[in-house]
Amino acid sequence: MDFLLGIDGGGTRTRAILVTEAGVVLGTGEAGPANCHNVGVQTAARHLNEAADMAWSAADRPRHRQPARVFIGCAGVKSRPDILQLTAAAELAGFPAETVTVENDLHNALAGGLGGRPGIALIAGTGSNCLGRDASGNTFMCGGWGWLLDDEGSGFGLALAALRAVAWAADHRARPTSLLPAALAFFGVSEPDELLARFYAKKWTPGEVAAFAPVVTRHATEGDVTARKLLAEGSRALAALVSGAASALRFPQGPRVVLLGGCARSGAPYQPMIETEIRATCPRARIVEPVGPPLHGAALNVLRAAGIHPLPRLDFSQTNSLTDSATET
Repeated sequence: MDFLLGIDGGGTRTRAILVTEAGVVLGTGEAGPANCHNVGVQTAARHLNEAADMAWSAADRPRHRQPARVFIGCAGVKSRPDILQLTAAAELAGFPAETVTVENDLHNALAGGLGGRPGIALIAGTGSNCLGRDASGNTFMCGGWGWLLDDEGSGFGLALAALRAVAWAADHRARPTSLLPAALAFFGVSEPDELLARFYAKKWTPGEVAAFAPVVTRHATEGDVTARKLLAEGSRALAALVSGAASALRFPQGPRVVLLGGCARSGAPYQPMIETEIRATCPRARIVEPVGPPLHGAALNVLRAAGIHPLPRLDFSQTNSLTDSATET
C-alpha cells in the first residue's frame, strides 16, 4: 500500500496529512512555516521534515519509507523560481524531487473549500486572492500581487483605505467621518498629526495595519457614510477577482464560489455585500459553504497528483487529529 503526503504551508505554520490511495487519513503533523521567502530553504526543509515526521508518528507508523507522492501547497509560491526553491527544500527534507508537486497554498484552500470539485475560491483575510479550477483541470489565479500593488478588499486594503480617508477628513479634503476619532483611539494618539509619526516611526506589517479593518466594518454598521463606501468599494474589488477567474476558465453552468478568510466570512455587513457584488458581476455563480479546510485540500491534491481519479471521499475513521475549521485559511 502506497502512502501519500499532502502539505499545507501557510504564513505561520506548516501542516502535513498522511493518506492512503483510497483516501484514508492516517495522521497529521504540524511545524513552523515553510515559505522560503521568509525563512529560507534550510529552515523550510526542517519544517517540512518535522511536519512529516509528526504525521507519521500520529499514524503510529515508523517513517521507514518515502511517500509515493508529495504535494506541497505553500504561501509565497507564485513563479517558477519559487517552485524550484521549495522543491529544493523538499529534497533536503528527504523527498525525491520526482515525487514532489509544488503549488501556491491557494490550491489547498480551493480543493478543501469545494471538496475537490471545480469552482472558484475567493480568499480575503489580511490580503486577498482568488483561484479557479474548471472541470478540465485548468487553473487561473487572479490577484495575489501583494500589499504594495493589490490586496484590495482585504483586511489590509480596507484598513489602508480607511486611514487615507481619515487623513483626508483631518485635512477637510473629505467629509467628516467617525473613523477619525476611532483611528486616534485605536492607534493610541490624541491628535491627527500624531498618526504621521506613529506610522512612519516603525515598519508596520500588513497584519498590524489590517487589525483596524474590524473597526471599519463596525462603523459601517453604525451608519458612517465613509465606512460604508469603503466596504462597497472593497466588495466590488473582491467580486472583480471572481469574475476575472471565471472569465479565464470554462464553467458552462456557472462556477461554484466559496468564500474563505476572516474578511470574506466576517458576516454582516461586509460578507453580504461581497456576495451581492459577486452575483451582480457573475450572475451564474453559485455561492456555497466551505466543505473542509485547506489541510483536507492538501490530501485531495496529493491524491490528484498521484493520478487517483475520481477522487475518493476522505475517510477520517482512523484518525482524530483533524480539528481545523472548514473556513480557516
